[in-house]
Amino acid sequence: MITENNLADWHFGIGIMSGTSLDGVDIAYCGFRLSNSGWEYRIEQAETIGYSSLILRMLHRMPEMNAVELIKSDRELGSYYGNIAADFIKKHNIEPEFLSSHGHTIFHNPAYGYTFQAGHGANIALEAGVPVVCDFRSGDVALGGQGAPLVPVGDELLFSQYDALVNMGGFANISMNINGKRLAWDICPVNIVLNYFARLKGSEYDKNGQWAKTGILCTELLRELNDISYYSQQQPKSLGREWVESAFLPVIQKYINLSVDDILCTVAHHAANQIADAAANKEKVLFSGGGVRNTFLMSLIRSKSGQRAIAADSILIDFKEALVFAFLGWLRINRICNTLESATGAKKAISSGAIYLP
Repeated sequence: MITENNLADWHFGIGIMSGTSLDGVDIAYCGFRLSNSGWEYRIEQAETIGYSSLILRMLHRMPEMNAVELIKSDRELGSYYGNIAADFIKKHNIEPEFLSSHGHTIFHNPAYGYTFQAGHGANIALEAGVPVVCDFRSGDVALGGQGAPLVPVGDELLFSQYDALVNMGGFANISMNINGKRLAWDICPVNIVLNYFARLKGSEYDKNGQWAKTGILCTELLRELNDISYYSQQQPKSLGREWVESAFLPVIQKYINLSVDDILCTVAHHAANQIADAAANKEKVLFSGGGVRNTFLMSLIRSKSGQRAIAADSILIDFKEALVFAFLGWLRINRICNTLESATGAKKAISSGAIYLP
């Protein structure tokens, strides 16, 4: 294990992020150092690898698998991530000191004390040939926390110049520093729902929100979605696929006469409302994640929030979470806290993550 490091020198590792929107694996080769002014980062190489059809089908099936199938698929996904990393390392002729993998969330129910991000670290380490940090959430959940969001640690240490940061992937989440304390929570579903309905039209996603833009807003559905009890709960709080299936989709499914375009339009308005409310009174808000490329959704957010939305530059839009998970791995290797109890609700902050050696 890497243990004694000069944090003032640049150290480089790989971050791998697989989001609930299933739009691919983000992989980024990043550098970090601790200067007199604080933590600094660099993104040297980054790309998104589309899932093979075989892996994509497996990921869709995993929540319904029996125990043996799930364990087997967990290892297969780890080998898949490891092979992606090995190809990335060879292609760019790089020598990462470590690799951090968020894994793909299959189950997340912290109220019952469990969370599961698939893609086993031992298999990743074997295929990639570098030390792997993974399973970042479990330690926090064991301490009574939500296990998410974890990105706010990176927001606090790498992006403190912003009043708030919003990431829009499968879910939208936000973090902000209030009176010296970093607060963060999941706001609402975004791509996990938008992509679900886009697939009914034969596409993995609604490019630029073009179908949503042509749809007609259903004010009754919008009101019901905004009245879902999660939105009135206090932080810390987090969302998962289980909540979408049990609390969100059933509301939409009552409106059987709506077209898919109308549903996409209404869900986009709902997300924009929730995001604008979460970021209320914040002047400098950095937006990242695949949802930023939904131009219709971003136009709604800007309209509802008074033009406070600032889109990240292109590389951060796509790779900010991969960057931050690489950073969380680097903190873990150096036994530095990489969770925030103010964001997750855990009993204390810890240096979380499992480490596997090749």
